[in-house]
Amino acid sequence: MDILFGAGVSNPQTIIEQLNYLLFLRALSIKDDEAELLGITDESGKIFTGDLAKYRWQNLLALNAEDLFKTLEASFDVLQKKSTNPTVKLLFRNAHIKIFDKPTLRRVLHEIEAFAKELDAIAHEGNKDVFGDMYEYLLEKLKSAGTNGQFRTPRHIIDFMVKVVDPKKGETILDPACGTAGFLVAAYRYIAGEYTSDKLKKAGSPRAMDKLSADEKKFLFNHMFTGFDSDEDMIKFGMMNLHLHGLTKSRLDRQNSLTDTTGMKDKFDVILANPPFSGKIDEESVSEDLRMGTKATELLFLRFMVDHLSSKGKLGVVVPQGVIFGDTKAHVRIRELLLEKGLWCVVSLPAGTFNPYSGTVTTSILFLDKSIAEKNSSLMFCRVDADGYDLGSQRTPIHENDLPDIQEAILSFRKSIASGKTYTSTNEKIALIDRKDVLSADKKTLSVDAYLKSKPVTSRKDGSKMVPLRDLLIQSKDIVKLENDKLYKQATVKLYGKGVELRQEVVGSKIKTKRQFIGRAGQFLISKIDARNGAFGIIPKDIDGCVVSQDFPVFSIQKNLITEDYLQRITKSKKFADLCARSSLGTTNRKRLKVELFLDSRIPLPSLKEQNKMDLLIEKIRKHAKEITALENEIDAKIKLLWD
Repeated sequence: MDILFGAGVSNPQTIIEQLNYLLFLRALSIKDDEAELLGITDESGKIFTGDLAKYRWQNLLALNAEDLFKTLEASFDVLQKKSTNPTVKLLFRNAHIKIFDKPTLRRVLHEIEAFAKELDAIAHEGNKDVFGDMYEYLLEKLKSAGTNGQFRTPRHIIDFMVKVVDPKKGETILDPACGTAGFLVAAYRYIAGEYTSDKLKKAGSPRAMDKLSADEKKFLFNHMFTGFDSDEDMIKFGMMNLHLHGLTKSRLDRQNSLTDTTGMKDKFDVILANPPFSGKIDEESVSEDLRMGTKATELLFLRFMVDHLSSKGKLGVVVPQGVIFGDTKAHVRIRELLLEKGLWCVVSLPAGTFNPYSGTVTTSILFLDKSIAEKNSSLMFCRVDADGYDLGSQRTPIHENDLPDIQEAILSFRKSIASGKTYTSTNEKIALIDRKDVLSADKKTLSVDAYLKSKPVTSRKDGSKMVPLRDLLIQSKDIVKLENDKLYKQATVKLYGKGVELRQEVVGSKIKTKRQFIGRAGQFLISKIDARNGAFGIIPKDIDGCVVSQDFPVFSIQKNLITEDYLQRITKSKKFADLCARSSLGTTNRKRLKVELFLDSRIPLPSLKEQNKMDLLIEKIRKHAKEITALENEIDAKIKLLWD
């Protein structure tokens, strides 16, 4: 990226577009090379033959900067006019070179070659999503991810969703916000694997699809996959991705599913998606078929998907927490619609799953299957606390991973429904709830934590228990009647677990919010606005009797169950911040803690004896920290004397 910025190419869209074209040229050339290695002599399936041969990637790499610029500019025009491949003609329509510094253009070509070779080394043929990987890389480097809702769903989350939805031969599959077509490619790989015999898999052909008839294969390649996206660049990425997997006749249209679909009657057997959310759209622009008194894109996309499922349709979709427990009429109505149409499983993901794009936004996956709903009255609620990667911006692999166990449980639950058998689970992160109970509830919430609270407190191998916070914290609601001429201590909580501090002492007449609560030393204080960023802590002795607004709930600690030091320490963990994120509702920058959901959250609770042991270690840490600080101060004083 620095190379392009230095050459004056700074617009993210331009960078993505230019790299897009170059990547596709390379990919098309490699497909031609592979065809020749396999002894395929039919020229009709190749791109770079006859007059187009000189535009092959390897030939471009050998050119000097001046000749490269001229040849590339000519190649875009010639490919659009002379190629017999309709996808190539479409993708290079109106294409031009916009990297005008010629040495920079040549260097970019060689940088792409080096990076793409790394991707080739990682992935096996037929199992790679080159354009998805490259796009994710570009977004990270350009730091523009998420600005238009454009960020890529992690591969392991896509594969998890596809396996649960279980697409079959002969089914039509749609992604109404397809981006780089990652869901469609994953669905193709899954189906191809399911319909390939073990014999051919062992022989090195994992996607030969020998279990499909000629007509079934024809349907797969010509009619199975459909994708819509409103961004032309995304459509190009998606088309290239599908082209590389042999899906050259799949339907990919530049279309906004929310504004351009009035009267659209198409139905699909499978819908897989991670549509843009936390966005707003002008109500008058929304297709008449979808209007439901809301501008929220996540609700409108759900309405579109439910409306366009076939009579036996299956849906797997990523949604933000607002869909799960938002309390507007539109939120309640969409949950009711999902429940009526066959929602059968809700999986809550950890906050940070979509890092580095969306920070602490918490998401869930909804699975709907009309055929399952006809046979089953139970809903499965699952909570994933770890997905095999840490929740930092780099998403580094870690050992902790709930997804395999959750996936196995979901598949077993689905199998039991098909066989008419009863399914039970001892997993503390899974709850089975009667659909009628959820539908009859006032708000029809789909909160996993709310339903897990109904399960008994679970003992663990180490002797600890998973206990809901409502058993450990009691919310205090002591309201202070402010006196105009009296001084009051005002407390606040700092971000990232840095605790409670005195904001200021102020006369009562100057306190803007008149509804103030009193906080006592040793109570737990939390910010509704910034809890997900670590804004909580225990009120220290020196600000006993402080006042706080209703945005700062105060809780008394049940000290017969949990010690102050243990609570203080466990709240510093990333897992606790995740609980706060799960309990927060709203858009990325205006999320607010929902106290009832927060109190439903569970934390590990060892015995008081074990907690006291930990407290002794914490006290040792404090003591050593004071000693270190004193030594540092002594050294700083001596150095100051030397300077003086």
